[in-house]
Amino acid sequence: MAWKTSLQDLARPIDQNVHVDGRVKKLQSILVKAYKDGPASPRSWDSFGDLVALKVVFPTLAGAEIFTKELKEAAQSNGISCALDPRRSAPEKLEYSSDQFDLCNPKICDAAGNGLKVEVQVRTVASDAWYMVDHRLRYKNATKLPADLQRRVLRLIVLTELFDAEVDSLIKDVNAYESDTPAGLFNQVKELFTDFTRSYTAPSRPEGLFETLLSAYNKDDQLALVDILRELITKDGVHLRQVMSEHTYGAENYVEKYDWLYTQPEALLVADLARKPRLLASTVENTDFEQLVNSMADELKVN
Repeated sequence: MAWKTSLQDLARPIDQNVHVDGRVKKLQSILVKAYKDGPASPRSWDSFGDLVALKVVFPTLAGAEIFTKELKEAAQSNGISCALDPRRSAPEKLEYSSDQFDLCNPKICDAAGNGLKVEVQVRTVASDAWYMVDHRLRYKNATKLPADLQRRVLRLIVLTELFDAEVDSLIKDVNAYESDTPAGLFNQVKELFTDFTRSYTAPSRPEGLFETLLSAYNKDDQLALVDILRELITKDGVHLRQVMSEHTYGAENYVEKYDWLYTQPEALLVADLARKPRLLASTVENTDFEQLVNSMADELKVN
């Protein structure tokens, strides 16, 4: 559970849809592996690296690659023993590909007080689906499949590789298409807001509010909007988090009618424009959001 929590905390800022799961190897499985070569030469306890095994499964290959890099850096900076095995198949072979870590955190111990080695596999949803099918039909099947059936299982790897590659290519093309549209800019601000608040933002958004607030910025500032908001967070992030925490779900005085906008990405634009109250007031004047936005600005601005 300690490892699962740590991996989730590292993975979710990369992709909120990441799935982290794990298992502890059962005693019977340990005994089978320990005496695989006969009772005269059992494996030593230290030779087991997968007594605890976890998997971190991302929707996209890009997410998995970013996580692999960040996990390696996090392990090295926190004194965690880390060995990375980037498993890749040769061009002429059909083999499973993944990034596999062997990690040992001295603070997470076994019953004897020794740091417990864990195995962490990083893969995509598509490759995870193939992995489960392969384990069921080949790896853990008591029946040894004939060559033609084994080949059919392995051929599925091609589909997973094509799927992951096409998804990454599609995402890049969609981002390129959206880059010059308000919708694309909103998605970037939404991602920044999600990272800042560590919260989930509903896919629907208030009609026209983002575009209204965006009109307060000139063309150059619109192009640099994400960088402007990053600077705002760096400078005033502590204050913004405090105010937002007082207006979020579960807060003592939370009233959805008045506080819902604090949970939306547009809150960052309101906080930025609060430093120019006259500009903000004129931007939202005579709109459905006028009273709500002006009230937020009074609380979000730093005196």
